[in-house]
Amino acid sequence: MMEGLDTSAWDRWKAYRTAIRKPIKPASEHAMQMKLVKYGADQDAVVNQSISNQWQGLFDLQRAKPAPGEKPVKSAEQIAAENQRYEGYNKQSAWHWDKFVVPTPLGKLKLADALHGRYMVRQDEPQHEERIEWLRDQVGLLVRDADAKAVWGDPSLRGLVRSLFGEKGAERLRARASA
Repeated sequence: MMEGLDTSAWDRWKAYRTAIRKPIKPASEHAMQMKLVKYGADQDAVVNQSISNQWQGLFDLQRAKPAPGEKPVKSAEQIAAENQRYEGYNKQSAWHWDKFVVPTPLGKLKLADALHGRYMVRQDEPQHEERIEWLRDQVGLLVRDADAKAVWGDPSLRGLVRSLFGEKGAERLRARASA
């Protein structure tokens, strides 16, 4: 037997394959044992999954899908990768913010609108509320510095203000634009 092989899982797998009249051939036995060993502590679960799904092979474990309305549980590695990706997005956004946007409050508001769209698509991210709060602060400062008529006249910027500050914020902007 191979080192690291869960012999009880292997025996169940061989018995299952024999029961479905697909016995493991001697030429492929070693390769199949190596494949099972690579699953480490999950060998038993991999065999159970294959048997319960009536599969003829051993496959990576499939994680259960969340119920409708339930958020998927992410591993620490997935969260770290997403945080790293967002850090890159934020650096890129900051670079665009300073380099490619017309250096006016209105130009920066248009970029903030695009960033808001990105954040809203990924509402299940761990730092979503922090990012929205940061963006709300930035937009608040920019709206104060921008021409209120120009901001109110742009439907996407008007929607951004409404989304971040609610109807009261939109009404304050409209009042400033009409004054």
